[in-house]
Amino acid sequence: MPDNDRTLRTFIALPLPPEWVEALDAVISQLDQSSSGGVRWVKPSGIHLTLKFLGATDAALAPRILAGLQDGMRDAASPRLSLSGLGTFPNARNPRVVWAGVSGDTDALADLHARAETVATGLGWKPERRPFRPHLTLGRVRDQASATQKRSIMDAISGTRVPATAPWQADTARLYRSDLTPQGAIYSNLGEVEI
Repeated sequence: MPDNDRTLRTFIALPLPPEWVEALDAVISQLDQSSSGGVRWVKPSGIHLTLKFLGATDAALAPRILAGLQDGMRDAASPRLSLSGLGTFPNARNPRVVWAGVSGDTDALADLHARAETVATGLGWKPERRPFRPHLTLGRVRDQASATQKRSIMDAISGTRVPATAPWQADTARLYRSDLTPQGAIYSNLGEVEI
């Protein structure tokens, strides 16, 4: 296990275009106004499309991760994606995460995920067992949310539409650092590669 002062919490993700961030900001505002609480909403500027969560990472590995991504993303197709609907994980009966979906070139997106997974496992991370379900996290339902609040959240989701935005050509994969604070996660760019 790395020393705590040299350990970062990291993940590999696609940064979103400003138009999508603005659209998701409007969605979060509407959901917040339409529901009766119980959700910790994310800051729209921090929303990203995660390819691989790494977690505890020795800071000295960051350059190797980026070099691996540089090689691993070479000749990858750049997916053209669209915002697509709202939902929750794990399900509507027990919402824990509120998300916006993506559609479009999902085969190319799945390939980017597989490439990020290959880089990570090549550096010693365990393979992800859960299937890749691309999504944009908008909020996390609080543990103490009541059944009434959960129903209100689901009602708000069913009454909210994602604004139409131009399709986005994802062309950058980024290694992020995540610092958890009482106000939410703060993300820092540790480096990026072109797709």
